[in-house]
Amino acid sequence: MKLLRLLVLLVGLSALLPVIAAEAPARVTVIYDAFGKPSDLQRGWGYSALVEYKGKRILFDAGGQYQAFADNVRKLKIDLKKLDFVVISHRHGDHTGGLAYVLEQNPQVKIYAPLETGSFGTPPSPPAAKAMLRNAPGVTPDLRYFDGHPPADLSIDSPWPKARFTLIDKSVEVAPGLFLIRTVSDSKGTLELNELSLAVKTPQGLAMIVGCSHPGIERILEAASQYDQQLYTVVGGLHLVDKTDEHVTQVVGNFKNRWHIERIAAGHCTGEFAQVELERSYGDRHDHPGVGSVIALPY
Repeated sequence: MKLLRLLVLLVGLSALLPVIAAEAPARVTVIYDAFGKPSDLQRGWGYSALVEYKGKRILFDAGGQYQAFADNVRKLKIDLKKLDFVVISHRHGDHTGGLAYVLEQNPQVKIYAPLETGSFGTPPSPPAAKAMLRNAPGVTPDLRYFDGHPPADLSIDSPWPKARFTLIDKSVEVAPGLFLIRTVSDSKGTLELNELSLAVKTPQGLAMIVGCSHPGIERILEAASQYDQQLYTVVGGLHLVDKTDEHVTQVVGNFKNRWHIERIAAGHCTGEFAQVELERSYGDRHDHPGVGSVIALPY
């Protein structure tokens, strides 16, 4: 009799699993940005979003100001203690300003960040370390690095010394259907900057969550296409704010004609002219992603 009851219970639970999966949030909630509909949320220069998909809760970037980020997290009733992991797209302060608050709430959370020389607790580059050993004729003893005997460990402390960083040097799947896309900038001002983007595999293609797109949004899309050539949406900063109108118009055209992106939810450093072009091109498929906005994802 007990065995029969157990079987009935298991059958009942298995019937509920599809319902539970269907009810799990599939969305991106914008926590931090410089624009949005009127609300009591703080605005600031930077970006942060909570990605929820198939039971995973991922914080993508942490905004530019500790207090504003913390206030918005509380007002949006986001529990940082329940994160599966954090993604820091790149080293700039407008994407890391609230990380200290994250660590106060969840000190053991895993944080993915791009491998960067001298950032996130990494040592200087090998060429710089090797250059210290050069014995330049005429240099006085008091001007020699480490008296001519550099230590083996040249690591630099992270601003978050107790954080659990996992540093990424290539694109990788970090959970089923969740990919970190690593690209490198060759643009003036951010030369050699490494950046991570998050690709979420949905039934309608990849949902791309991007921080600033310093390497170029189309380079990021190209790198992501190894996992799925179908692209559903792009959420986050496209870094078109400082590009010419002609360049912006071309990129927006490529979104539809080359990449066949179905929807768009560009924020942060995308720029107002680009938003106008996206509105013109996408119409009601242009999701306005201001602070506090919720962008639904297909599941």
